[in-house]
Amino acid sequence: NLVSHGQSPSKKYIMKKLRYYARYIVVCLLLNKMDLVKVLVKELSEEIEDYTQRFNTEYQLEWNLVLQEVAAFVEADPVVVLNNENTVVVISNRLQEGGMSPLEQGMVVGQLTLADALIIGNCNNQVKFSELTIDMFRILQALEREPVNLATTTSKYGTLEPSEKPAKRENPHKYLLYKPTLSQLFTFLSASFKVIFLSGPYDFGGVLTNTNRDVVNGETVQKRNQAQKEMHCLHPGDLFPFTRKPLFVIVDSSNSTAYKNFSNLFGQPLVCLLSPTVYPQSMQGLFVTIILALYSNSK
Repeated sequence: NLVSHGQSPSKKYIMKKLRYYARYIVVCLLLNKMDLVKVLVKELSEEIEDYTQRFNTEYQLEWNLVLQEVAAFVEADPVVVLNNENTVVVISNRLQEGGMSPLEQGMVVGQLTLADALIIGNCNNQVKFSELTIDMFRILQALEREPVNLATTTSKYGTLEPSEKPAKRENPHKYLLYKPTLSQLFTFLSASFKVIFLSGPYDFGGVLTNTNRDVVNGETVQKRNQAQKEMHCLHPGDLFPFTRKPLFVIVDSSNSTAYKNFSNLFGQPLVCLLSPTVYPQSMQGLFVTIILALYSNSK
């Protein structure tokens, strides 16, 4: 501890501390620990203020932007729900024990198991923190099971002890890709895949995964020649080799109809869930993530 030794912390030391706070906040977001996130944001704000007063740094605007991003992210999370005793009820998009629909008659448990999911985000004007957008966050939560609390018993010493080991719950392995290039996307696709969530704008028969565009006054401005096709655009045909195994594709885009006639060339289970291309103006944002938000608020 530098302060206990009478030394003033260096600029480099404080910068590492701020980055640690930012990474810790991302971890808490992934674990859906929103109460802890709010505490960390308050502490981070105080650390940034102290940092700028000490060193009058040019990074003040950059760190203030970090605070704005995480504040917007928390605000976009579902509304606080109170029970009859005015106690906050924690709402989660995760799969609840006993909350899933029963299997249809004749279906065998364990025929198909979700092992890997690829979550891709590339929408402009999207609420995000670091490289985690709100739509990626919500679909991430929807692919996880809610942790089961340990059953406890009172020991002869009066302390609480676990009565038995908790049942092992397997969650799928998830890859979070924010604005990946096509080569990066194919690297992850070829390594492992089962579910693909694709969120991005329209482009020439596909969905953009990485865009070289600026948004000015709400309008998209192209940085490339209109006659040229976008290199980092995922077309349905790009996924044909990956339908050799069971595949579930979710396309949340204004060009989702590009995947409407997805061919099943190898006879393996294949599902394409497509968002509508037109919906009421009162609904703002991406359709699939709006549904997830409404679902969490209705529970």
